[in-house]
Formats: sequence, structure tokens, C-alpha cells
Amino acid sequence: MERREMSAVSARVFLLVLTAVSGCVDAMSFMRLGQVFTAAMTGNTVLGGIAVAAGDFRHAVHYLVALVGFACGAAASGLVAASERKRSGWSRTVTHALWLELAALVAFWIAADALGPAGVVRHTGALLFALAFGMGAQGSMARRVGINGITTTVITSTTTGLMETLVWKLMGLAPSRRNPSEPFDPTKPWLVWMWVLAVVIYGVGAGVASLVIAHAGYNEMAIPVALVVITIAWGMYQTRPKTEPAPGRRPAVDR
Repeated sequence: MERREMSAVSARVFLLVLTAVSGCVDAMSFMRLGQVFTAAMTGNTVLGGIAVAAGDFRHAVHYLVALVGFACGAAASGLVAASERKRSGWSRTVTHALWLELAALVAFWIAADALGPAGVVRHTGALLFALAFGMGAQGSMARRVGINGITTTVITSTTTGLMETLVWKLMGLAPSRRNPSEPFDPTKPWLVWMWVLAVVIYGVGAGVASLVIAHAGYNEMAIPVALVVITIAWGMYQTRPKTEPAPGRRPAVDR
């Protein structure tokens, strides 16, 4: 049996879905867990440096825990996809890496709900590690899919690529089909739109999570968990093994 790959269009859509997951999770961790990000590690590095400079070592440790959790999640996802490290595209192995993220999100949800507000404060470090682990696994998976500028966990590089490309196009520096020898590679319109949507969707995910937080306790985790479950289910369906005719049998021919 041959394994399929997810179609290019579906892969693009679900990378954007996972970008919304990151927005939700970052908003939740920032608002609930002491203003620490669990997807945007650049922000954690800056805030961690500020905390150290101010002598606030308790918060500095939380930023460090998030960084370590993210790194461990990325490492675990890379281990799962090690057999396909030289391939790009959304394969079944890539989908398997998302199970790591789902496990981390569900573990956080169950623990936070069971601990309650006071318990969450006492176990902030462990909860941060769980969420950051999930985001690290997701970020590694997105790298394996290999769509330029779409990391799903941060939008800094996405925004950089978007603005750079727009400036080049306005200046007439982006090559046309008639001038393939121009110094810059052309950027396809669908990729530019993906960059735009990634920035918007990240913000929308954060906004929706922040609105739900005020009314549903830790049940706002239902949003990212549901999105990841849908992504896994569709990924498994799209990359299901392709059955081939048994040896010695000819495929049926319509008459």
C-alpha cells in the first residue's frame, strides 16, 4: 500500500487553522499564567531578560520553563518525523506529530480544571511546560510541511516576508514571467494571501480566546483542542493508505 499526502490546498488551510490555535493558546497563557507566552518564544526571551534585569527571578523562571517546554516539544515532534526529515509536504507522519500537541493541550485542560485558580498559581510552571510543549510540537510539524513564512506559532517572519514582497512589487523589483533573470524570485499570490491571513487569524484566535476566558473558565481550551482534533482527523483521512490491486488481478474496467 502506498501512503498519500494531503493536498496542497488542504495543507494550506490547516496550517492557518493551527495558526488560530497558537493565537488562542498564547492569549490564554498570557492572561492566565502570569503573562507568559507559550507559542511566541521571541516575546518570552525579551520578557525573561527584563525580569532578570529587574530581579524578578520568579517570573524569569516561568519564561525559561516555557522556552524549555517549547524546545522539548519541537524535539519530540522531530523525533516522530525523523524518518521523513528530508521530505516536505503534509504526510501521515506529520499528522502523527500533532497527537503530541493534542495530548499536551488536553493534559493542560484537565489539570487546570482540576486544580482550580489557586492550584494553577501553585503549579504554573508545570502548566506552562505542557502548553509550550504542544506549541513546540506544532511548530516543528509546520516546518516539515514547508510553506515559506508559515510557522503557525509566530507571525514575525510572516509579516517580514509579506512587507518585503509588497515593497518589491510596488518598486517593480519582483520578476515577471517575461524576465526570469531578475534578482528576486517571484512570490505566488496564494502565498501572499496566506501571509495576510496568518497575521489576521493569529489575532482573531487570540481575541476569541480572550472573550471566552471571561465567561467559561478554562473551558476556552475547547477551542484549540477542537481545532487540533479536526486537523488530525482530516490529516489522517487525506493521508490514508492508498490500496492497490492485488497481484495477478487486473483493475476493473467500466464497460
